[in-house]
Amino acid sequence: MNELARAIRRVALVAAVGFAVLCVYLSWWQVLRAPALRADEHNSRARDRLRTIEPGEVLDADGEVLLGVERGREGWERTYPAGRYVAHLTGYNDRSGLQRGLRDALLGVGRYEKPWAEFIEGPLRGNDVKLTVDLDAQQLATRLLRGRRGAVVALGAQTGAILALVSAPAYDPARILDSEWDYRLFQEDPELPELDRALQGLYPPGSVLKVMTAAIALDLDRVEPDTTFECAGSYEIGGAKITCPRAHGKVTLAEALAVSCNTTFARLGEYVGGDEFIDYVQRFELLEPAHIPLPALPGKIGDLGRQSDGVLLAETAFGQGETLVTPFAIARLTQALANGGTMIEPYLVSEVTSPAGHVVASARERVAGQPVSAGTAAQVAGMMVGVVEEGTGQVAALRGIEVAGKTGSAENPHGEAHSWFTAFAPADRPEVVVTCVVENAGAGSEAAAPIVREMLTHLLRRAGVR
Repeated sequence: MNELARAIRRVALVAAVGFAVLCVYLSWWQVLRAPALRADEHNSRARDRLRTIEPGEVLDADGEVLLGVERGREGWERTYPAGRYVAHLTGYNDRSGLQRGLRDALLGVGRYEKPWAEFIEGPLRGNDVKLTVDLDAQQLATRLLRGRRGAVVALGAQTGAILALVSAPAYDPARILDSEWDYRLFQEDPELPELDRALQGLYPPGSVLKVMTAAIALDLDRVEPDTTFECAGSYEIGGAKITCPRAHGKVTLAEALAVSCNTTFARLGEYVGGDEFIDYVQRFELLEPAHIPLPALPGKIGDLGRQSDGVLLAETAFGQGETLVTPFAIARLTQALANGGTMIEPYLVSEVTSPAGHVVASARERVAGQPVSAGTAAQVAGMMVGVVEEGTGQVAALRGIEVAGKTGSAENPHGEAHSWFTAFAPADRPEVVVTCVVENAGAGSEAAAPIVREMLTHLLRRAGVR
């Protein structure tokens, strides 16, 4: 009898365990995974249901509608009241831009779904999403880039909020899908208007990267701002010749940044070394894509340990070599230097609001790291002020406000150099960071710097500084 009882208990235990596993399995799919399954675009029943939901709107920081909605003949249709000024933000259909990146929030599905809402509240409506961007800044940057290819990125120096994110050429999102012919022209346009150059454009950084090289060398105590170098107009390393536009003679590190001396920064690469240079590249997240709900690309850098002669490292140290970065990455680097060496994760979404007006999600500032010390950041900031007051960036100066900036003229094998400028202001209490690149436009002081100056003027006035 005892053996029979034990056998019965074993069978009962197996059955109980199986039942428990089945309950957990069903609970996982029917309760925990249910919102995601209902929101999945590959679920045909979900697709039919999603068409009945009125999607929410996307607003700028002041509540201006960037992406609207209206009832059309075939259901809810998107409207684009801000048009080309925010085209790369809104996208042109539900598979592009923020319409894709914020799909769940705008439709109120997935983690934003409210159980029983359809039965209690009637027809469903998604959430409204407020961004950190300023429509006026978007419009200004778009106008300043008209007729050119390039990008402008503006960040809150202390908050990381994205104040402007503009790519040129822009396009009218309301007209892309008017006909198959319009869509085809858009896709085959040699100017690549769909490419978001702020987040996906990969460019050699040129001399704007010198601020990072200076920060690395200073942070490692290899140099001081008044360390002296000799520029004879060229510098040979490993059989290669690195040149400057002219022989600068004896210059301090601060003066070398002001006049953008290539040979000085090539030597700094030697002082730093490949492994430590790459370590700081990672600290500054130079190659990281933007962590926002828009398509973004990572940057690239050469294998600095590959060449024993140090040529690649020397070229990389002054912004050439095999380095390719996005304008967003340079803005993020500049923000860290403006903010005392503390990098704040840039963010685009300010808050998500339910149809009843309740805030269901809001942004929280997040420290992404401390790539360099506060002392190092202050030293680099001081040298960047010299660039604008006495060096190559004087065209970006503002009356009554100290600007810290750096020009860049990035050589590329496909034509004229790309024009770069990155800056923050006021230098002593930074509010705004602006980075601009203009493709094939030559020196940074000629094309990019005037655009940054106008953007700083607008954004500082908006912040109450001017």
